[in-house]
Amino acid sequence: MRVLITGGAKELGRAFSEVLGAQGHQLVITGRDENALRTAETELRAKGVDVEAHVADLGDPGATPKLIESLGEIDVLVNNGALGGPIGPTWQVDENEWWRTIEVNLRGTAFAANAAIRAMTSGRIINIVSNAGVHRWPYLTAYSVSKAAVIKLTENLAVELKRRPIAVLSYDPGMVGVGLMGRGCDVESDDPHVQRITQWARSQRDQGRFTPVEQSAGLLARIVSGEFDHRSGELITPADG
Repeated sequence: MRVLITGGAKELGRAFSEVLGAQGHQLVITGRDENALRTAETELRAKGVDVEAHVADLGDPGATPKLIESLGEIDVLVNNGALGGPIGPTWQVDENEWWRTIEVNLRGTAFAANAAIRAMTSGRIINIVSNAGVHRWPYLTAYSVSKAAVIKLTENLAVELKRRPIAVLSYDPGMVGVGLMGRGCDVESDDPHVQRITQWARSQRDQGRFTPVEQSAGLLARIVSGEFDHRSGELITPADG
């Protein structure tokens, strides 16, 4: 299958690319960081993965849709790219930064999904979300609100696509030791709000509540294979693995 992964060169996205590439899928990976994309492309190809990398910033609403249009049909879109957003009380953080997080995480995801739907005959769209979209994550409200909105977007798209062989699923990969949670454990800051998040992230890790990256990527691979298509519109979590 031809699988496009936004944010597929770094952190959890890279882990997704590794597992899907090893299973023989043809990959298209995107992101903002050209150096990271080229490095990932070179290293994946060295392992025999059929992969191509393209710079496409989800903050540019036309970039990913234009890429999808140029590619022609794809089988699976993994909407993984996202920003963590500003940290602090919502009324104190930079409002432009807050809103940009919403634009990237929600608009970027929605527009990529729309383009994929227009290009697909059949297949699936997998929107990577978070526990933050289900439960409150104070001091990270832009991220939390955006992920909640993506979950609702998924539910609505699934109904609208009910008569077409395209499944749309939200996937919460769990708290993993890379990406937002991984950085949250490692950051050192004098900011009391950042410290609060760091302490919480470390407590979750120390209590064994992190999901191993390999397990998280493995469950994504099962979703990509179509195993969960009958649950289109739903949220898949590590508990389903």
